[in-house]
Amino acid sequence: MFDFSSFKLIKNSNDSFVGIRKSALEDGYEFCLPNGFENFPDGNFDEVRDLFFKMYRTFRKFERDNKDTNRLETNKREYQIDQDQTTISSGGISMQTEDGEVCVLYSKIKMIERVLEAYDDLAINSIQKKARRSEDIDYSQIHKYLDRAIYLDKDVIYVEAMDLPHLTVRYGSADIVNLYCYILDEIVQQLENDVPDKIKARIQDIRFFAQRFQDDYLTSNQSIFGKDTFAETISILKEALDNIDKNTYYKDDDYWKLYEAIEIFLYGEINPNKNDGDYWGIKGFSLVWEDMCHTYFFKEFRNEICYADTDIPLKNPPNPSLQRQGEERQRVGNNKTHQGTGYGNQWIYCTISDIPYPKRKGYFGWNELLCIEFDTKHGDLVYSNRGYDNFEARDRSRAMRRFPRPDLVLKLETKNGANIKIFDYKDVPIDFYINPSLLSPKSVKKYKEDTVKQLTYEFALEQTHTVVENVFFIPWYYGAEPQPTLGETQPNLNIKGIKVFKANFFLIQKIYLEENL
Repeated sequence: MFDFSSFKLIKNSNDSFVGIRKSALEDGYEFCLPNGFENFPDGNFDEVRDLFFKMYRTFRKFERDNKDTNRLETNKREYQIDQDQTTISSGGISMQTEDGEVCVLYSKIKMIERVLEAYDDLAINSIQKKARRSEDIDYSQIHKYLDRAIYLDKDVIYVEAMDLPHLTVRYGSADIVNLYCYILDEIVQQLENDVPDKIKARIQDIRFFAQRFQDDYLTSNQSIFGKDTFAETISILKEALDNIDKNTYYKDDDYWKLYEAIEIFLYGEINPNKNDGDYWGIKGFSLVWEDMCHTYFFKEFRNEICYADTDIPLKNPPNPSLQRQGEERQRVGNNKTHQGTGYGNQWIYCTISDIPYPKRKGYFGWNELLCIEFDTKHGDLVYSNRGYDNFEARDRSRAMRRFPRPDLVLKLETKNGANIKIFDYKDVPIDFYINPSLLSPKSVKKYKEDTVKQLTYEFALEQTHTVVENVFFIPWYYGAEPQPTLGETQPNLNIKGIKVFKANFFLIQKIYLEENL
């Protein structure tokens, strides 16, 4: 398993990769952190460990939420991509954004996955009472052993051992189960019980056998993931596995499945030189950041949301569409939208606005208010007497229309009417906005396009409502424990009226992961 103190931390990776990979310049591994983690402490074993397991849970949730949609596609053998000294295996997940950028996710680490998966093959119920030799004596059964007794002087008999019921595993030793359960319990604790239901259902049994192993081999303060005990504990587990293997004479399929899971956990490592996908992370973290932010806002501000470009799953989504059936009804998207490229969200979330249709009953949806129209037909504007304008009389059926899609629009009710806030989630470092003159040509292009899009959203909604805030929403590290506040606006930074908000990464991540429990 990893020594979390050995990772080299990479802050603001230039290639949008978040995760662990082999270092290209030196021996060892590097942990590429999300944008906004400039203040993350170096050399802190506990914080690196906690961040790793939170990101591990985050990637697994992101994959589960999206793998059955047309947003992601499982890589096929003929679709291999070499990127950053890693090879994407057939088990990876790929996706493409509306802008054509390819993102690749590999969320599984064999060392952990094999331990979790092995539980499917472990029937703890197979631990049952079987007869084996015991030095304990049951005097109520003594008459059954007179033929084995040694007769001494004065009519004294001596019985050396009895075949009495004793808890055992069918392959003859409970030690392999105890060792496995100890490792599994340590992983479950780090994942904060975010594990398959079949493991949750038997967690008390798992901890019972884990405690047996700890009582026999370890002290009470030792842990696989402890800063001061990591190396010693792993060494003891390796020695225990070796002794168990040497002293277990009957080894069936159950034994080998447990043994292999334990061996991979203790001796395995990320190996990007093999075509097995055993590196971990995502290239293109922006899509994960979007889902994290959407989950936060739907959990905390669902009544204020009038438009969201997302189709995330929720346990209790607001305003579900009658068109969706089965598990699809657990997704927030309630309006099917046309997407010409075939990528991105095919469903969006929107509500009905307070703006009535001019020529028929009903009210505009917020997705309709987000409309930019260009009419190529000639029209007259009489500046000196606007009563002679003829724009309204034109046939607008052939006008060119575009419906821009901001990530989120919030409506805040006030005494003077509805005020609007527009959010677009951006996975970029703060320097992207503070020092745009230092950007690469590709980043300069993104900076300009993002600004134009954001101003376009505002222009569209300003036709009917007052936009009080237009925001770029970026990730930011505020500390290991989630702070109660959402974050803060970067002072003295105004991009043509657009503010940059440094959002509390761990607070948003906490809400995102709670939705999975």
